Amino acid sequence: MSAKIEENTEKSDDKKDIEMEEREQMLNAENKTLEKVEETGEDKRIKSDNKEGMEVKPKKIPIGGIQMPGFFTRSKSKEKCKDDDQEVEGTELIETRTNQEEPPPLQTRIKLPNPFRKSKLIDEEGGEKPAEVKDKKKLLNTIRLPLVSVFPRKKKDDQKLESQTAQAGLASMETLDDKSTDDKNNDEMKNVNLDEKKDLEAQDAAQETTWRQKLKAYRVAISALLVFVLLIMIIVAVAIPGKKTVKVAVVKDGRYVEAFTSCGPVEGLVEDSAVAFRGIPYARPPIGELRFKYAKPLNNLDYCWNGTFLAHNATETCLQIHSNGTVSGTEDCLTVDVLTPYVRYSDPLPVIVLIGAESLIGGSPGKLRPSARYARSKDVVFVRPNFRLGALGFLALEVLSNADYPHTSGNYGLSDILEALNWVQLNIEHFGGDKDAVTLLGHRAGATLVTALATMPNANKYFARAWAASGGALYPNKSRHDAEIENRSFLELVECDDIECLRALDAEKIVRAVQDTWRKPQPDLPTPGEEPARRHEWLVLDGRILKEHPATIWTQGKPKLVIGTTAHAGASQKLLLKHKEWTEHLVKKHISESFLSGKNLTESALELYPKTYKGLSAMISDIRTVCPLMVVASQMPEVPFYVVTQTRGEPDLADVDSDVDAILGRYEPKTPEHKRYFSAMQGLFYHYVWLGKVEQGDVTKKLLLVGQDVLSNATYSHCAFWISKGVVLPYAALD
Repeated sequence: MSAKIEENTEKSDDKKDIEMEEREQMLNAENKTLEKVEETGEDKRIKSDNKEGMEVKPKKIPIGGIQMPGFFTRSKSKEKCKDDDQEVEGTELIETRTNQEEPPPLQTRIKLPNPFRKSKLIDEEGGEKPAEVKDKKKLLNTIRLPLVSVFPRKKKDDQKLESQTAQAGLASMETLDDKSTDDKNNDEMKNVNLDEKKDLEAQDAAQETTWRQKLKAYRVAISALLVFVLLIMIIVAVAIPGKKTVKVAVVKDGRYVEAFTSCGPVEGLVEDSAVAFRGIPYARPPIGELRFKYAKPLNNLDYCWNGTFLAHNATETCLQIHSNGTVSGTEDCLTVDVLTPYVRYSDPLPVIVLIGAESLIGGSPGKLRPSARYARSKDVVFVRPNFRLGALGFLALEVLSNADYPHTSGNYGLSDILEALNWVQLNIEHFGGDKDAVTLLGHRAGATLVTALATMPNANKYFARAWAASGGALYPNKSRHDAEIENRSFLELVECDDIECLRALDAEKIVRAVQDTWRKPQPDLPTPGEEPARRHEWLVLDGRILKEHPATIWTQGKPKLVIGTTAHAGASQKLLLKHKEWTEHLVKKHISESFLSGKNLTESALELYPKTYKGLSAMISDIRTVCPLMVVASQMPEVPFYVVTQTRGEPDLADVDSDVDAILGRYEPKTPEHKRYFSAMQGLFYHYVWLGKVEQGDVTKKLLLVGQDVLSNATYSHCAFWISKGVVLPYAALD
């Protein structure tokens, strides 16, 4: 058995020896071929190829391919011989040169086994050399690694060289047995390198495009985007403004607030979350030499106060005589009350100046007493000035005109109101008010004064708009000269002949000296002996404030004015108390005793109105107030006219104070009907205060009926009947 094994071993050893000899013969043949190639001028071809720009020499490692000496890599390509069954082992040549000037050294050949061959290497003696095989396997594994995985990438500028090195690698292990094979390999390598070079150049060119060039390419789109973003930011900034810092006056000790005027600081009191300033002087006191003079402004520091003026308490009203004959007030009375929600300079509020009086001799301010609570509730600033009344306010006399220059007299009360409005223009911004949004609100005789002021050519210098509630329909028609002649009887009553005597008289005596015929009578039906032309007129065309009749001005311009009244403005407490109960018989008797019987209008009137006290009050109101005011308003196409029809109280009347009580919130509505009326009346008035216009459902219907809602109408009840009978204007109420 052992002999057989030894015999087989010897046979295998012989076989191995034969294979080794064959191998050596093949290698010797390859070496001879290589020597012939070198002798036939292969170096010249290599040099010419280098001149043409070839980076990879035939059968040699390209320049820069090996970063370190002695480091090899395997070519990606594998060449097969003509015989498909035999793989050719390639050898790589490394050209080593020295700096010395000597003949080119011999090329060093390194003989490597074919790494793709699975057979083991056996030495000449037939034994394995495991250590060498290990070293050779390690060398082959090392050669397989690309150089770019061994050495890190350098800067961007070196990427081209590294990419070429990674793509080309070291020279392929190829055989040198055939020149045509070498040329073919060189051509293929040249084509690959050229393609790679073009790709790299294109990639570098793309990378060289800077961000500025890209920005220039998309400049239109980017510009449009920036404009759009900027526009959105502007819209957002306008639509959502930043939070404003509102500076409000400091409240001292929990109740005192200070404001400033052209004459010095004033101190008010906190009331109902608002601030009230009462009794602030707005003109020089009309006493002594200034009695029977137009109001004089506080235009000198000598007329002002020192320190802070304490505007805590209301001052007395101007001297006046009431309907019951009592006298109240003081002559030094030209002061103003200001009630404001805030004392600040930002977001100024509309201003309402209240001019109230039952007649031109007394009853002021009447119902027009503002409250701090309502100023805060409606976000408005209320201003109520005192002004002179009666003989001290409207007396026109020749001796008074001669003592003044330019020569004029009368309408002193109007001059007071104008000076108060001038004070508002100068100072109201210090109280949180808007001087360009001033509304005059007049009631009864105050409404007559407001309507007269609205006819002034320069009215917009003092106020923006006006509202006249239940005023008179007869306006000054007499010249100053005519009025001075009629008023001479007053000098006889006070026993004076000149201006010095009049200035020396006690002020109360002057007020009481007014004749009964100069006083406003209680509203009632005209009597049979009434002479409208002989009634006393307090307002005159003085040539300074009032220069023309209001009707003339109305036809020439468009005054910013609203005129209105109530359905029972002529009702009075005196008439109500005349009888304990007004029966139908008493109503007929009262009408038959009036001037209507002389005009044969009694039966017609009884057919138009109910035979009750309420019906009688409506008849009186139509003749004296409602229809005359409608005629006046009809002369001004742009002026709205309203009539309040919502009744209240025990007599169930729309009395003369119904509109202003609702506007100023002077009573609390109880029933749903009254609450709706409050909302309608306040909406009508405060819309006009804030926006300067009255909302009308139908512009062709000028009349507004204010009940639980505001309704447009073409005309009012029975005014057409009274106008056709010639009753309205001659017998209209006169203040």
